[in-house]
Amino acid sequence: MKLLKWILNGFTGLIVLFSVLLFVLRLAGICPYAVLSGSMEPELMTGGMVFTNTRDRIAEEGDIITYRLNEVTVTHRVVRIGQDSYITKGDANQQEDVNPVLPSQIVGTVCFSLPYLGAAASFLQNRACILLILSAAALSVLLESISGKIMKKEKESTKSYRAENHYEN
Repeated sequence: MKLLKWILNGFTGLIVLFSVLLFVLRLAGICPYAVLSGSMEPELMTGGMVFTNTRDRIAEEGDIITYRLNEVTVTHRVVRIGQDSYITKGDANQQEDVNPVLPSQIVGTVCFSLPYLGAAASFLQNRACILLILSAAALSVLLESISGKIMKKEKESTKSYRAENHYEN
């Protein structure tokens, strides 16, 4: 029972820590995005997470930028700067992207990335996962409550035993 409680508390703690970290980064203007394709491999691996500085929307040649293309968010490298646009390309792609990127489409420049974290974040956004997390938290609270009641009964039982078996000389 202690092991299960320890695992649940650790799991819940990691999720809370991850959530606080993402909140603090967002306050600093840094937004996370999951890497969903291999177009930027090996620099950005599928399943990783990029952190984009939304306060830095002026890119230079060679920078990796995150931009919106219709309803899709794309993260590619700037290979050329045109008159009023940026020409981008995924590192793993053979050709440049068809559509030039306008400055108004740029979300920001990528400041760092972490492998595997995008897959975990995508998993955590799943409704079933959220239900699992809430269930784990509720189970943790329930186990803590039951554990406390059991310990209280054991203490009362020990006191009662001592009182009943106390002999005076």
